[in-house]
Amino acid sequence: MEGKAVELVEADLRGGDLAEAVSGLAAVVHCAGLTRGSTEALFAANRDGTRMLLDACENADCDIRFVFCSSQAAAGPGTLDRPRELDDPPAPTSDYGRSKLAGEEEVLKRSGRLQVTVLRPVAVYGPRDEDTLPYFQMAKRGVIVVPGMRERRVQLVHARDVAAALLAGLRRPEAVGRTLFVGHPEILKWDRLTAAISEAIGRRTLRLRIPSFALFSAGAIAELVGSGVRSGQIDRRRAQDMAERAWTCNVGATLCELGWQPEFDAVSGFRDAAEWYRAEGWL
Repeated sequence: MEGKAVELVEADLRGGDLAEAVSGLAAVVHCAGLTRGSTEALFAANRDGTRMLLDACENADCDIRFVFCSSQAAAGPGTLDRPRELDDPPAPTSDYGRSKLAGEEEVLKRSGRLQVTVLRPVAVYGPRDEDTLPYFQMAKRGVIVVPGMRERRVQLVHARDVAAALLAGLRRPEAVGRTLFVGHPEILKWDRLTAAISEAIGRRTLRLRIPSFALFSAGAIAELVGSGVRSGQIDRRRAQDMAERAWTCNVGATLCELGWQPEFDAVSGFRDAAEWYRAEGWL
């Protein structure tokens, strides 16, 4: 935020000074959350922290518009034949997804008392993202590891496009009370995804396929060898996500109701991310 015309206010999602932090606000976009940790830690942050923030907003001295940045992980994956639809029953595959779904439920309980919207981004990438950085690092070395021996598909969304969708969610009356997916409509096979990363790096790469059981083993070992797992490493949750064959969803309602269109496709988005990684010395 350096150099931006913003005022930074720190607050603890466990309660504390949240009332003071939201006083006088017109809107709250809740993007804070935990992606790794124990089941208890994930629910404490993503469900209970969200509840605390909602309590503060509901008791504030002004009407606050509330947009919750959730994740497709709360809904679960699609299949190779059918992307996940908004009206499909949620089927999260990880504690992270279950904790984000619990956060969504806290938000939607307040519908009517607060003007709320839930947005579920698909896999997010772009500047400052540490989870996709290892793929760029592998491409730079000339080999990219691809999860699983069978075909897999995924949808992506650039971080700047997520920010634009969140702003659209704030501004569009049609979004009040709605839960919507956020992602580029293009569905990518992993071969296409890795080719786009290679193009962004400017190097030809080999693809090395790793069986799913090897991913689970790597994730379990990563969690056992230390007290935590760094961003970008494979833990059991990330291994489970990578083992799914289709992290895809129908974003048609989002494009219509938010009046939002993603700016970046995979090629331009990966190029933007690679340029940022290089400029910041990450790559």
